[in-house]
Amino acid sequence: MKTKLLHLLLLLLCAGSFAQTLGEFKPKDQSNGLSKLKNAKRIYISGFEVNFQVYNEKEKFKQGGSMLGGGMKGDAQTSLSVGLEGLDEKTVQEITDKLYADYIAKLKAKGLTIITADEAARTETYADYMRQQGGKITLAEIPGVMTSSPTGFEYFIKGLDKKGKAKKGGFLGNETMLFPRLSRDLDDAIIGNVDITVLFVSDKGAFQGNGAKLKVSTNLRLVDSEGIITTNDAKIKFKGSNDVTYVTSTVGFYHGKMGAGSTSAYIGTLGKPLAINGVIDEATVTSYAAGSRDALGTSTIYGTFYSVRDGNTAKAKVIPVDPAKYSTGVYAAAKKFLDYHTDEFLKSF
Repeated sequence: MKTKLLHLLLLLLCAGSFAQTLGEFKPKDQSNGLSKLKNAKRIYISGFEVNFQVYNEKEKFKQGGSMLGGGMKGDAQTSLSVGLEGLDEKTVQEITDKLYADYIAKLKAKGLTIITADEAARTETYADYMRQQGGKITLAEIPGVMTSSPTGFEYFIKGLDKKGKAKKGGFLGNETMLFPRLSRDLDDAIIGNVDITVLFVSDKGAFQGNGAKLKVSTNLRLVDSEGIITTNDAKIKFKGSNDVTYVTSTVGFYHGKMGAGSTSAYIGTLGKPLAINGVIDEATVTSYAAGSRDALGTSTIYGTFYSVRDGNTAKAKVIPVDPAKYSTGVYAAAKKFLDYHTDEFLKSF
């Protein structure tokens, strides 16, 4: 009897360990000049951000008016929001801190010296930049997303916009355009930059179909490159107006300066999103609105009058999440991505 109970317990433990699985891992990279890295001994980490989506809202508007064949119909507007319940800042920060510790350990194991923020602050590149402390969560960078940086990590920004979003600097806001000059200022040091994004809402097909209809589904994943569609929060806007914020997951290394670019560069990304299964419930959320229709109207001596009403709906969905399960699954996916590209780059030495 004891043997059977032990066997059952082992089966349950095994089932639990495989409940969270990752989808197909398909890394890709762009690189050049890596053979010139043989003598590089130092690295400066310009940025290390991990982005966790916790909320998404969007809307759609369909103009009413005359109908084909006669009659009138009212305007229709619908909105849809989805949020995670149970994911806290402590969990998010712990994931980020563990990933950063893994990253630094690999760099040091290869014999690279980590350049301090104190030394970077003395460079010409960062002469007019603001020094920032990591270990804080911000919601200003990407709508509906918690952005975290490692505890104890320091970095530099050009400033903050009116909404508190960081201005990274660089030509047309492209931070990577700073790295060749920064590398030169730091005696041809390697510049490392990590940006990882985890989304749970899939927008694919959200705006398809006639009328004011929205449809999204849950899909926890490490993104390759995509746009997050969110309701425009401007005071003056068109009905049904949404914004698109483009996000990616990237592990980058840059070295030296040649013209306006880097002598050497390695940019690691994903060829497709990396699914994180078994963490949040699968769900599809649909919101639909329709204005009323009047095909006949009412005839009067002044003409035909139509009576229509506008349609307006809002749908909200809360997805519960276990912080421990989320931490295990997301950390596993992000670590797989970060380790792979860091190891691939370090093979150049």
